Amino acid sequence: MRTLIIPDLHHKTETADYWLNAVGHDRVIFLGDFFDAHGDTAGDAANTAAWLVRQMENPDAVFLFGNHDLAYRFRGNEQVDCPGFSHEKSDAIHRVMKREHWNRFRLAHAEQGWLVSHAGFHPAWMKDPTVKKILSRCDKAMRLACEDQIDPILGMGELPGGIQKFGGPLWMDWNHLMHIKGVNQIVGHTMDDDVRTMEGEDSSNYCIDVSHGCAAALLCEGNVQILRKASDQTATNR
Repeated sequence: MRTLIIPDLHHKTETADYWLNAVGHDRVIFLGDFFDAHGDTAGDAANTAAWLVRQMENPDAVFLFGNHDLAYRFRGNEQVDCPGFSHEKSDAIHRVMKREHWNRFRLAHAEQGWLVSHAGFHPAWMKDPTVKKILSRCDKAMRLACEDQIDPILGMGELPGGIQKFGGPLWMDWNHLMHIKGVNQIVGHTMDDDVRTMEGEDSSNYCIDVSHGCAAALLCEGNVQILRKASDQTATNR
């Protein structure tokens, strides 16, 4: 099984198309933040929504929420509000994406010994966290959100206005990520000029949100291969 992992897009669907066409894969995981960019328009939002709907024709694609996506899923709920949100963009998205499309999204996904989410999971949220317990908490949070009950794990955390010390899997800054025994994580959300790694005796962690979409990851038999565009295509293996 070759699983391609594509980080934050913010309307740059051509970047995802590059990776989808350039890398042979059996499954793809999108790390979220499909929407919102500086100076974007309702037209941009509609185009991205239409692109997402086309990608959802692939039953082997996994779509993870980013903080910029959840705000549109549960529009009008201030507890999941996000900078960049606008009602004009929200209306454009919802004219394209229906409930069955939003139902394809999840907060986290386990793949080949790795926990994959938009921003990562901090151990402060749970006593003795395991992948199974984290996924269960995420599923419960989404069920509650559909009933207009927002679990704090979906909130802003350490950002201004946040009520929690650490952000959850939508908001946590990479610099706040800590090792969780036996839990390997691949995340996006915190953009920088290169892929970041955090290695420990009992876990490994990667942040692959790189400027201009220049990086992605490939999982094969539990090993992580970091992919880069242009001449430096292949970098790190674990």
